[in-house]
Amino acid sequence: MKRENKETTEITYHNYPIMTDKERGLSCDTKILNEIERQFNYAEETKNKIFFMRYDIRFPEGYDHADNGVFREFQSKFMKNLSRKGLKPQYVAVREQSREKHQHYHVALILDGQKTQSIYNHIQTAERLWDSTLGLPEKKNGYGLIDDCTRSRAGETQVNGVVLRYDDPWRDDKKLDCFRRASYLAKTNTKGNTPKGQRELFSSRIVSDNKKMS
Repeated sequence: MKRENKETTEITYHNYPIMTDKERGLSCDTKILNEIERQFNYAEETKNKIFFMRYDIRFPEGYDHADNGVFREFQSKFMKNLSRKGLKPQYVAVREQSREKHQHYHVALILDGQKTQSIYNHIQTAERLWDSTLGLPEKKNGYGLIDDCTRSRAGETQVNGVVLRYDDPWRDDKKLDCFRRASYLAKTNTKGNTPKGQRELFSSRIVSDNKKMS
């Protein structure tokens, strides 16, 4: 029997603010929220400074490939690129799609804030790697298939790329806001149309303390 994902319409989850609206029936998937929290907790254990950012991944019009293979290939390339730069990448990603449109992916990314404080180069690298993974011809400035999440759905400018420093008096407030932004991945109203056998949730592997010692 398929296990039903648990949902919440509360305004907070484990004391973190999340993107829900009980009156409008907008809920978040708690499995995804738990994974976001797990990645944040691990980042705090392993990084002196945390750099949090978001990006979205879309396909060109007419692209016909319903499985997650291309996304997984791209994400692996991107994480290896970031790892080679010593940025200790962690991510949570979700697949979404409507009945009318092809799938797309939302990603929350955590990096070592001692070595990066800007999204620009990472977005440019992601654009280049995504285009090449899709087999698209090289194009100056790319095809615009990586959304840098610097504008809200209403078109308003928003900050993307937040450094969490332990000596910052506003750190706790910033962390809460980062979690709230990440909770966008857990919204349930655009889930459920993924074809049978295809995953909706992806995340970087976390090495437990026991495995580190072995």
